[in-house]
Amino acid sequence: MRDKKLLHPELQAKIALLEKELGKENIKIGWAETLRTKAEQDNLYAKGRSKPGPKVTNAPGDSYRSMHQWGIAADFYLIMDIDGDGQTKDDAYNNAKKTFNRVGQVAKKLGLEWGGDWRSIKDLPHLQLSQWGSTPTKLIATYGTPKKFMKSASWGTSSGKKAAGNASKAQKNTDKAATRIKSAQSFNKAYAGVYKAAANCNLMAGPGTGVVATLEKGTQVQCYGYYTKKNGKVYLFVQAGKKTGFIQKEKLNK
Repeated sequence: MRDKKLLHPELQAKIALLEKELGKENIKIGWAETLRTKAEQDNLYAKGRSKPGPKVTNAPGDSYRSMHQWGIAADFYLIMDIDGDGQTKDDAYNNAKKTFNRVGQVAKKLGLEWGGDWRSIKDLPHLQLSQWGSTPTKLIATYGTPKKFMKSASWGTSSGKKAAGNASKAQKNTDKAATRIKSAQSFNKAYAGVYKAAANCNLMAGPGTGVVATLEKGTQVQCYGYYTKKNGKVYLFVQAGKKTGFIQKEKLNK
């Protein structure tokens, strides 16, 4: 499938940011693969087996071993005239100018994992959310099937999807002098809401690292449910005015 709206809400938001950032460099991309159904995975698995052509995957549909089946991965292609012949269709996967590498670099700044960094089989067009690891092992152990994952709080309800999108957009730090904001690793809808600083505290670029700003007692912050757990402590990813960052949950009152 090529419909971006079928992807995890956080990935949708980060794709939107990616396209915007690439536009500033006159790089235009399209999406060749987003969510992959069980039937589509089975069709790929059949190639080189029951269907003609080389083998392209060792994962049948019911194994759920493709990140695409979980809605957290997408493959892009170029919509650019790389070779200067006046056409773009023949350059969809032309990396002569290392354009795929540049897209990967920008994507990583937004917290995405790029397949071009993989050691075994490099997958230059592939991007995915990073918080569940490079393979579906953790997702399978936690949820069993993509269907259950998509019904969980980690995916979100209709309102949760909106919150996830807002949180992802908020991760773009507006304070250029500050350390680049890290990505939150988990989502819990119960953590979403408005908080106030219980005492003077720091807004951090990551869990316990990199001061973005100092917040006075009573400062109001917004959390959209994203957080990272480190050394047994929960750090909420919050928005304070125009700035974003992490604050230890126990330092906030809801």
